[in-house]
Parts: sequence; structure tokens; C-alpha cells
Amino acid sequence: MSSFVTSFAAEQYIYIISRHNGIAGVLISDKDYPQRVAFSIVTRLLDDFTEACKGKFSDDTGDNCMPFPPVEQALQRFQDPAEADKITKIQKDLEETKQVLYNTIDAVLARGEKLDDLIEKSDSLSMQSKKFYKTAKKHNQCCVIA
Repeated sequence: MSSFVTSFAAEQYIYIISRHNGIAGVLISDKDYPQRVAFSIVTRLLDDFTEACKGKFSDDTGDNCMPFPPVEQALQRFQDPAEADKITKIQKDLEETKQVLYNTIDAVLARGEKLDDLIEKSDSLSMQSKKFYKTAKKHNQCCVIA
């Protein structure tokens, strides 16, 4: 039997339905959870369930409940999409790195502005010092100390 995957959104929730080898999985999440990650989780859990049950459900024609503890573990573990998907984790890491880089660039630019201010003040102080020297030399010329 082939796989079938679909999704649809209603208000603030997204519904993902996946049929795989005669069984179906449904994931309901808010719209902020990435769809690609949700599809990946449903497909992975269906594969794990199929392997764990080894076809025990295929001969059964009625509904029944087969406990599958990994579902509970997945609910806890995959609250953060980065835990379920390497691409999402890499994107999150890149965003954090990009933010650190922006902060560093801002700090360097601020330091550059401070250096420009210091150079300007140094030049001004140098000019004032030269004026003071010339004025002092001019005033001291009229006085002769013998």
C-alpha cells in the first residue's frame, strides 16, 4: 500500500494526516509549528510503529488499541521543532550566530565612532596647545630676565 500525506489549516491549528502501509497518523499542532517537521515526525512514528508491531495489525479488521510508548516520548521531545529536524536546528543556530554577528558589528562600529571622537578631541587639544605655546612665547618676549 502506498503512502498518502495531506495537511489543512483551520483557525489557529494545523492538521496533518499521513497514511502509511495501512495505518494512519494524525498530528494536530498550532500554526507556528513547521509543517515539514510535523510531516517528518508523523512519518517517523508510523515507520517505528510498523516495525514494532511487525504486521500484527494487518490481519485485524476491527478497531483496537495498541499501546505505543514512543508516541508519548515524541510528544515531550518534539515540543521544540529543532529537536525533531536537523535542518530546523541548523536554521536556529544560524539565526543565533547571525544575531551575535550583528551585535559584534554594532559594537565595532560604536568603537570606531568613539575612536573618531577621540582623534577629533586629540586634534583639538593639540591645536589649543599650539595656540597656548605661541601666546605664552609672545607674552614672554617682552620680559627680559637678567
